[in-house]
Amino acid sequence: MYVDQAVESIATHYGKPDWLATMASRGPAQTVGLARLAKGILEEGPLPEKIKHFMLFVIYVSQAKTEMARLHYAAAQRLGATAEEWHEVLMVFVPSRGTAMYIDGAAIVGLEQVVAPADAADHELPTGPEMLQYFQSAMGQVPSFVSLLAEHKPTLFEGYFKLRSENLKDGVLPQKYKELMLVALNTAERYQRGAEIHARAALQCGASKEELLDGMTTAILAGGIPGWIEASGAFLDVTANS
Repeated sequence: MYVDQAVESIATHYGKPDWLATMASRGPAQTVGLARLAKGILEEGPLPEKIKHFMLFVIYVSQAKTEMARLHYAAAQRLGATAEEWHEVLMVFVPSRGTAMYIDGAAIVGLEQVVAPADAADHELPTGPEMLQYFQSAMGQVPSFVSLLAEHKPTLFEGYFKLRSENLKDGVLPQKYKELMLVALNTAERYQRGAEIHARAALQCGASKEELLDGMTTAILAGGIPGWIEASGAFLDVTANS
C-alpha cells in the first residue's frame, strides 16, 4: 500500500483533516500502518460498521473529545443511523457514566424532543426479590454494589433497576449490540471487570465469540492497545468453555 492509498483509505472514515496530511508527510510508513489498522477494525469482522461507529462515538463522548465524536457521528449517519438508534445508544450509558453522556451526546447528534405517546399507564416496578433476580440473571450474581443499594437506598436501587433493565432490552437496537457497546467502552477505559460482565451478557443474548472480539478490538482506535491488553484477558475468561 502506498501512502496516498493509505490517506484515501483513512479518509473514507475521517475525511481529510489537517492532522492526516501532517502524519502522511512526516511518517508515510506509519500512516500506512494506521490505514491497515483502521481497515482491520472498521471494514473487517462480523459486526456492522455502523455499530462500530456507535461504539467509537460513545468512547469519544466519554473522553470529551467532541471533534472525534462528530467524525463517527457523521460516519454512522452515512450508514443510515436514525434518531431512535442514537437515543438508545446514549441511554445505554446513563446508569454507568451519568447523564452527561446523554446531554453531550444528544447535543452532538442534534436529538430533539418528540411528542410523547398518550400513555397514562403507570410504570409499575417488580417486587424487590424480582429486581434482585434480574441482576442475578444479568450478572451471574447479585454483586455487593447492588445488594447494598437494595438494602440501604431502595429508591435509588429502583431507579437503577428501571434504567438498566429498560436500556439493555431489545429495542430499535438488539440487546447484544448494546452489551457490546458497553464492552467496547469498558475496553477503552481498561476496566476489565466491566468488560467481562457485559461480555458474558452479550454472549448470553446471542453474540458470537467473533462479534465479541470485534467489539473489543474496535476500542483500539479510541483507547489504544493497552485497553485491548486488559480486555483480552476478559475475552479468554468468558470464552474458555465455549
